[in-house]
Parts: sequence; structure tokens; C-alpha cells
Amino acid sequence: MIMLTTISTTCLLYVACALLYQADERRSAFAEVRESPGVRLGMRGGAAALFVTTLLLIAPQQGWERGVPIWLGLFSMVFVLGLFLAAQRQSWHAPSAFALAAVGIFATIGVLL
Repeated sequence: MIMLTTISTTCLLYVACALLYQADERRSAFAEVRESPGVRLGMRGGAAALFVTTLLLIAPQQGWERGVPIWLGLFSMVFVLGLFLAAQRQSWHAPSAFALAAVGIFATIGVLL
């Protein structure tokens, strides 16, 4: 159960990283995002919701004293890897986020069942 929680948290944090990266009007790969402040705000809100969701998913299972540092470690690892991927292969950033969103959602459903 703990491993599945870690996998789902990692995947969903990567999706949040991709949302924040793509929500920037200078770096976004999508013209709709660059032109619409509302879409960018929605993407940032979605990333914030994913942050809260992943924290609430992993911290209670580990205990809050250990869960928050584990979450911060996963958060740091995922953001460094996500930014590295965006810098090296920018065209892979959005498709990989879609794939990991599916994996993260299925893993989260598995945790909650």
C-alpha cells in the first residue's frame, strides 16, 4: 500500500510540475495557454490542488511527522527531473505528463480502494 501511494504521489506531482511549467506564458507549448490568462490561472489552480491532494494522500499513511518530509523529498525529486526533461526535450514534457496522469489516477484509485 505504501509503495502504491508513493507511485501515485510521484506521478501526480510530476503532472503538477508540468502544469506549472506549461502555465508560464513564455514556456508554454500551447498557443491557447499563452493567449489566455484564465487558462493559465486554471492550470496553476490545478497544480495547487494536486499538491494538496498528494500531501493528503501520503502524509496520513506515514504519519504527519514523517509524511511531510517524504512528500517534500518526492516534490523536490520530481521537480528537478521535470525541469531537466523540459530543458532537454521540451516536446516530451506535455505527453509524458498526460501518460503519468493516467498512471497516477489509477494508482490513486488503487490506494483508495
